[in-house]
Amino acid sequence: MKKNKDIETNTNTNIDKKYNLIDSLNYAIEGIFEAIRTEKNMKFHCFITVVAIIFSLFSGINKYEILFLSVSIAMVWMAELFNSSIETVVDLVTKEYHPLAKKAKDIAAGATLVTSINAVVVGYFIFERRIEFHLKNNFAILKNSFQNKLLLILVLVAVIVIIIKKFSNHGTPLKGGLPSGHSALGGASFIAIAFITKDTKIFYLSFILLILILQSRVEGKIHTIKEVILGAMLGGGIAYLCLVITKLL
Repeated sequence: MKKNKDIETNTNTNIDKKYNLIDSLNYAIEGIFEAIRTEKNMKFHCFITVVAIIFSLFSGINKYEILFLSVSIAMVWMAELFNSSIETVVDLVTKEYHPLAKKAKDIAAGATLVTSINAVVVGYFIFERRIEFHLKNNFAILKNSFQNKLLLILVLVAVIVIIIKKFSNHGTPLKGGLPSGHSALGGASFIAIAFITKDTKIFYLSFILLILILQSRVEGKIHTIKEVILGAMLGGGIAYLCLVITKLL
């Protein structure tokens, strides 16, 4: 009789373990779908993952490249899931601003950024030769294509603005502060248009658009007059310098 009870107990234990494993898997899957449903960044990572998988299927990558790509994608997903969970726990503990809460969230977001950059680098080296993109032709393409010049100039302007804001402690990297990022990009675009056009009407129209950009930032009380003027001068100066240098080369 005792033996039968032991067998029954063991059987129930095994069943409990089985159901616990299934429940754990269900909870994990639900957690992933909940993150995708509620987090914008997870939606973006999901989209990029699907694109990378589809592209890899038609590009003939080898097993080692598949391994590196899979590990990189998994690292990004893990970092983003940890980031989301940390943010949720911090919000659960306190709804008020606290330096340590901000620090925890920023560090978690930094981990996601690092893994994302790594994934981009891995993806580039895997797919670079398959999309016939050669580094030796980059400069020639840049020199002969004005839109590529303008794109890189705008990226450079945005990066410089963010760096200045970070070290000057004025505003956030993407909003407010000195200098105005929108004004800097507007100033760079104005100089680029003025650099290639000989039509005075286009020149004045682009200048009016720049003024409207500056005016909207001031009217929206996001920037002061000083911040938008310095931003436009910074962006315009960088654009002019870059365009002159590339023309001389």
